[in-house]
Amino acid sequence: MTTDASFSFLRLDPGSLSLDLTTFDCGVDDYNQWLAGSAASAVRSGTAAVHLLVRDENAESSPRVLGYIAIAPTAVARDDLPGAVARGMPRMIPGYLLAKMALDTSLRGDRQMRWGTQLVVEALRRIVHAATSGGGRVIVVDADNDGLLPFYRGHSFLPTGVDPLRLYMKVATARSVLDQHGH
Repeated sequence: MTTDASFSFLRLDPGSLSLDLTTFDCGVDDYNQWLAGSAASAVRSGTAAVHLLVRDENAESSPRVLGYIAIAPTAVARDDLPGAVARGMPRMIPGYLLAKMALDTSLRGDRQMRWGTQLVVEALRRIVHAATSGGGRVIVVDADNDGLLPFYRGHSFLPTGVDPLRLYMKVATARSVLDQHGH
């Protein structure tokens, strides 16, 4: 979805990428610190895949990190989802957790590029690809606060009905969302 050639998504690979993760600032210290201090460890241990939205500043400097998503495999208890989704499924339903998503404060409010939407679409694209290769029925996300619920609901996530901040989307729905965005 990115149309500006100077922006791209890169998978965090602690062994090969030499990016300064400490300059990222989404305005929430926990998210900034997780990227700088824990993201590489999560990738190395296999608990999450981290994808970075970067902008190439110029040929002499390394790309600048302006956003990230962290995706983790998960299993969702059948009882934690609405009946229509859980019906006929095993007690634990395979899926994916959109574990972290953050956007640099400098990109917020850009109505033309819609960077938050681009992060969601990139996460869904990667999750659908993984589900196509290895299975998975649902995607879950835990909103950090009530203020984020409209954002996620606006991107086709639905309330689980169990935890007010936990939302879900079927992988089949994610495929439809990607079709709408030309992926």
